Amino acid sequence: MNRQYCLISLFLLCCGFFGNAQTDTIQRLDTVVLNDSKLVHFSEGFKLQTLSDSILDNHTSLTDVLRFSTPIYFKENGYGMVSSPSFRGTNASQTAVIWNGIPINSALNGQTDFNTIAPQASDAITVRSGGGSVPYGSGAIGGSIHLNNEMVFKEFSETDLKLLYGSFGTVEGNFKTKMASKTMFADVHVNFISSENDYEYLETDQKNENGEFNRFNAGTDIGFKRKNHLFTWNTNYFLGKRNFSNTITAISRSRYEDVTTRNLFSWKVFGKKYESTLKVAHLYEQYWYFANRETNNYDGGRAHTLLSDYAFDYKLQKDIKLSFNANYTRIEGKGTNIGTNTRNTLTFFLMLHHQVTDAFSYGASVRQSFLNDFDNPFLFSADASYKVADWYTVKANGSKNYRVPTFNDLYWNAGGNDALQPESSLQGELSNVFHFGKLQLEATAYYIHSNELIQWRPNASGVWMPENVSEVENYGGEFSATYKTSFQKHDFEIQANYAYTKAFNVEKQKQQLYVPFHKATGLFTYTYNRFQFEYQSYYNGKAFTTTDNKGSVKAHSVSNIRTSYTLGPKTNLIMLGVNANNIFNTYYENVAYRPMPNRNIQTFINIKF
Repeated sequence: MNRQYCLISLFLLCCGFFGNAQTDTIQRLDTVVLNDSKLVHFSEGFKLQTLSDSILDNHTSLTDVLRFSTPIYFKENGYGMVSSPSFRGTNASQTAVIWNGIPINSALNGQTDFNTIAPQASDAITVRSGGGSVPYGSGAIGGSIHLNNEMVFKEFSETDLKLLYGSFGTVEGNFKTKMASKTMFADVHVNFISSENDYEYLETDQKNENGEFNRFNAGTDIGFKRKNHLFTWNTNYFLGKRNFSNTITAISRSRYEDVTTRNLFSWKVFGKKYESTLKVAHLYEQYWYFANRETNNYDGGRAHTLLSDYAFDYKLQKDIKLSFNANYTRIEGKGTNIGTNTRNTLTFFLMLHHQVTDAFSYGASVRQSFLNDFDNPFLFSADASYKVADWYTVKANGSKNYRVPTFNDLYWNAGGNDALQPESSLQGELSNVFHFGKLQLEATAYYIHSNELIQWRPNASGVWMPENVSEVENYGGEFSATYKTSFQKHDFEIQANYAYTKAFNVEKQKQQLYVPFHKATGLFTYTYNRFQFEYQSYYNGKAFTTTDNKGSVKAHSVSNIRTSYTLGPKTNLIMLGVNANNIFNTYYENVAYRPMPNRNIQTFINIKF
């Protein structure tokens, strides 16, 4: 397979040089460049939600950002602990996280812990609902979360420093600086948070013991533009150390440490009718789990992922765009419980977008992957968007998606099952978008049918092991509303989301675990001159915690407020503010027997120059 890798890499480089040879059709590069063209150019029929800068800046983790802004439910084992999503009723391995166009879910368990992602490290975060396995690969069944860094090629420099201190001994710092010219761009960002995390368990005489955590995140983004060439480098480093906190019923003495690194190099060549992109990436992850934090005995694992990706986008006509993509990924994993294993994946996919008229467009895509573990299904996707009137647009999409078994599923000691097959799903979605002046409404209905769902069950000997056993159906509706208005120096904004989710095992006709039927979020922002007030809230309906649907976590609503005042000239701004979280002091759990924080206060200062 190493020989195959060399041949594939040589092919990709030749493709890049072919693009370089076409210097007679140079196209002016955009001032603002994103690294994920598939999201920009091939998602018109999908529901997309891009989160504002203010939302990203106001939260300490990606969990909090999405919990208060989207229909996604998060299973969080106490504040700051492991956090996994349920997107449209799917499980954590069926939600893909995409960083600058490449998937970054763990090669070991197939998931992303959303408490390890610093939202301030990204310039834009977009939530793409529905199937995305054709452009983004395994796991993009419920939807995908896109973390993008923008590069702006114009003369400017800016620096942003934020310091926060809050309840439970919480300290956070954020630093980001950017410098650019017409041909170069560079930014550096650093985030650190530490917390004793010793909040009281309301309605009990206990508190969150063994819950300390600290996280460090740093990265840089560099771009260089010359004629019709663009070279970019993105890197990110994460180091986390945390104890795993108690539950109401059990004491914990465990701790967990993990480190991840991501490096992505991209070379783009632009022409009048084409765009050629070569990407090479290396991802590394390692963890250490200590059952007793006082000892040096641990279980651990690590994985290296090497990715080569080539995309050739071509304008067949003014209104027809094609994208051919070839990808090779090699994963090497090693761990206490999984031994040493490798996976090689070669993928080809083709995407089409046709802007038939100013009002109507459609897209179609196909994908085939080849693995050394098992056969992969042939995937397809189709979408369309039609502007019926100035105030009304209809969107629709349908796709076949999949998820491959993880290293843990296949090789876990005394439980792995190397005969597992990939999960597959068929789904469809219909959205209606309305614009009435300053009011925007969107209503979406979807359906997902999944086969070969991987579940861990006890065998005849009582040993838990994964099997392809379940057939699951998910369907529901989502509604969102946004309203903005202003008069004189007063600005108002209201955002609201509601989701109904039904996700059930076809055989047992029972709702899936930790999938509430109802979720709603709301945000109200008022700005006057340099003063800003923000009220945000979410509601989670009851979620079942047992397969017989008898155990559950109760429905709850949590509200936060934030106030800030900005001082100084525009070139040297100082913002002073206060966050009050869980203002009604609500007792709630997202995972059974793991209470979340009571009312707490945070103060912050933000300096921009």
